[in-house]
This record gives sequence, structure tokens and C-alpha cells, in this order.
Amino acid sequence: MKDLFVTDLKNVQKFYSAIEKVNHKLTGVERMALVFSDPGYGKTRTALHYAANNGAVMIRTKKLMTGRWLLEEIVEELGAEPKWKSKDLFGQAIDLLGERRRTIILDEIDYFTSDSRVIETMRDLHDIAHAPIIFIGMGQADKKLRRFPHLYDRFVDVVKFEKLDEPDISQMCKDLSEYRFEDEAVSKIAADSQGRIREIIKMIHRAEAAGRANKTRSIGAKDLR
Repeated sequence: MKDLFVTDLKNVQKFYSAIEKVNHKLTGVERMALVFSDPGYGKTRTALHYAANNGAVMIRTKKLMTGRWLLEEIVEELGAEPKWKSKDLFGQAIDLLGERRRTIILDEIDYFTSDSRVIETMRDLHDIAHAPIIFIGMGQADKKLRRFPHLYDRFVDVVKFEKLDEPDISQMCKDLSEYRFEDEAVSKIAADSQGRIREIIKMIHRAEAAGRANKTRSIGAKDLR
């Protein structure tokens, strides 16, 4: 199986559409977006691929993380040594983003949905530095963040990742495998994986092993036991 990121998936295209909406040069237009879904549909995988190839700052938030801790990680990712005082640290982040605008991606934002101080700190960072910020959360993140209307109103896009359907899975099979997956095999992967990327990749990998054992280049539903 090939080690590559499949870009021609509907969720990925929705993510890149959100990126385009926050990375604009318009005055007075917000630069924040929310991406959310149940686990397994590729949010983090997609964000990591974008960050690695476009110089974005991606931070996985932690349950114990405070606003200061988050600012420290942002400053470190921007290539500087964090200052000690919170006021100076915030100013440092503003200055660094002013010198070179970079998209900030915050994964596992659910940890902050009950902490208004952290939420408001990120809103301030966005408003003052005009920094593009993408929030990534779980299935209820949309509802949880609606409790902060001053933040939610700044989202220029709210993207929900859906489970991968048969056309998506067929595309993954074509891009990741040298074997030909029959329609019935794609349907079985869709049903058994429940549209979750990690399970889809596992099933493709197992199918290839069956294909090698059976000395065939075509994968059917029987090869996915």
C-alpha cells in the first residue's frame, strides 16, 4: 500500500475551502473557521497534512492547558523563546504573527469549550493580529461553541466532516493500492468501516495481503474477511 495522503475526498475539499475563506486579504472580514465531526473521519489527518505543506502552526490542545500554556506553544511554534509575563507573552505572539502571518490550527478544541478565558484569548489574538485560526473539535463542538456568540459570529465557515461514502472509498483504493477493488469490495469496506479512515486503511491493507496470497490483482468482497 502506498504511503500518501488522498486529497480527492469530499471532507478534504471542504477543509481546503475553509482554509481559503480564512486566508484572505479583505479588510474587516473575519478569519476564523470551525471543523468538527465524530472521531475517525480524518479531521486531524487532513489538518496535519495541510500544516506540514503550508507552514501553518498546528497545536494539539491538552485538557490541563491554560491560556498562558497555549500562548507559549504558539510562540514556540513561531520560532521564538516565550517571554515570562503573560502580558509580554501575548504581545510577543501578536508581533510574531504580524511579522509573518501564519494560519493557526487548534486541534481538540473541546477541552476549551468550558473555559471562557482561553476562548476569549484566542478571539483577542485573532482580532488584534488578524491571524487566520482554525478550530478542530469533536461532534458536539459546534453546539458547545455557540455558547460564545462573540467567537461563533467570527466563523466564516463551519465544516462538518461526514463519514466516507463509496465514491470516497473507491478513490482511496485507487490512490493507495496497486490492486483493483471491485465494486462489491468497495461496498463491503463502506459497510464494515462505517466510513472511518483508519478502518478503511486497515481493510485495504488486509485485502492486499489476501491478494498476494491468492496471486490475483483484483480484490473482491471475499478477500475482505
